[in-house]
Amino acid sequence: MRIPLQQPRNWSGLLWWGLLTSFIIVASALMGAIAALIVPASPLVQPSGRENREQGQFGYELTRPINLMVLGVDRDPELADDSPDLLEGRSDTILAVRFDTYTNQVNVLSVPRDTEVNLGELGWGKLNEANYLGGVELMQASLEALLTDVEFDRYFRVNTEGLVELVDLLGGVEVLVPYPMSYRDRTQELTIELDAGWQRLTGDQAQQFSRYRQGPYGDIGRVQRQQMLLQALRDRLLSPTVLTRIPAIIRILQTHVDTNLTVNEMLALASFALEVDRDDIRMALLPGEFSHPDDSPLSYWLVDEVAGDRLVGQFFQTSTESGFIDEWGNQTAFGRTNSQASGSPTDNSPPLEQPRITIQNATQDSLAVERLTAYLEELGYEDIYVSQDWDRVHRHSTIIVQRGDYEAGERLRSDLGFGRLEALSTGDISSDITIRIGLDVDRLY
Repeated sequence: MRIPLQQPRNWSGLLWWGLLTSFIIVASALMGAIAALIVPASPLVQPSGRENREQGQFGYELTRPINLMVLGVDRDPELADDSPDLLEGRSDTILAVRFDTYTNQVNVLSVPRDTEVNLGELGWGKLNEANYLGGVELMQASLEALLTDVEFDRYFRVNTEGLVELVDLLGGVEVLVPYPMSYRDRTQELTIELDAGWQRLTGDQAQQFSRYRQGPYGDIGRVQRQQMLLQALRDRLLSPTVLTRIPAIIRILQTHVDTNLTVNEMLALASFALEVDRDDIRMALLPGEFSHPDDSPLSYWLVDEVAGDRLVGQFFQTSTESGFIDEWGNQTAFGRTNSQASGSPTDNSPPLEQPRITIQNATQDSLAVERLTAYLEELGYEDIYVSQDWDRVHRHSTIIVQRGDYEAGERLRSDLGFGRLEALSTGDISSDITIRIGLDVDRLY
């Protein structure tokens, strides 16, 4: 299935998974009546029986987990507006998404565009070049080689013009701009001017928020902001007022997508997406670090193979109906090993590593950080440091799993006895886990 394109705007990196989800949900509601008449059968989906209507709200349900490659592609300025190759440019946003029917979760792995990969006959280069040099085929092959043992069932490529229009149609999105953003590039006709603080961004401002790369973390900071925008846009899409805007949303999205998903598959994904709770959409950044300038004149994101393999194993591990097999051969259930469920490691499990923990104060109590640090040390945690205070008071504490080690996050939450586990990479980039202290920290005293 290829959806025609019209005049995409040249800006990068904004909420591709949000676009995918919203497109699937709103478009599927109108296509359900005719899907069976015009679309061939797919081995990935099946008609939902009446007894399974809640598992197939649009008439179809997934037969197994599906891995989806999602690309946000920059436009080649040399191409005409009506060129069929408008989505053959460099991909500034790269997501590996798993719809897991066994755990009823959606796992979203953000892969930095500057990740160093083997491009086959073209040699080593940056991952974002693969789509430009060899289209979807080379991109998929490169990403599958990077994420060992992951095979993608389908792809979904989008441009960003529709996202600007979508944000405006929804009345904007509310996010925290962490610091003033000011940048101007006349050659790209790019101007970014945003004040710091919580605010509701228009579509154009959301574009600026997403494109800004001059902050302390460069492109990785942009990946973090994409995840913040994803949360904000998803919250807006769940508003009852969206129902009256479905026709307008469909008109916006139809012209900015290229995918090999069939209509029936989109219907099944829509049903699945509607069932998934907010806490069961897990997002993480592929762990790594930037290359040293002495090693290469270009800036590469070098993947941490150990942490990366662990994260990919948790997000895309081989599934069975009764559970999973983890990287050490332990039987698991719903993402947690039997040994973890009982609170004790098995004999063949490796020793548990100490996570690097950042504490971020989201209360007005200046002593909260000191008290929590002391409590963590009593529990045996050693690698602890403090980052800049959050500028809004939180009622509840949040445990942000920065590098995707959810098992370590669950252990920490169990040890603390409070806190909400956040499946994002929006904490301190140097940490494994960021604890954003809320007012509920008082229960420690």
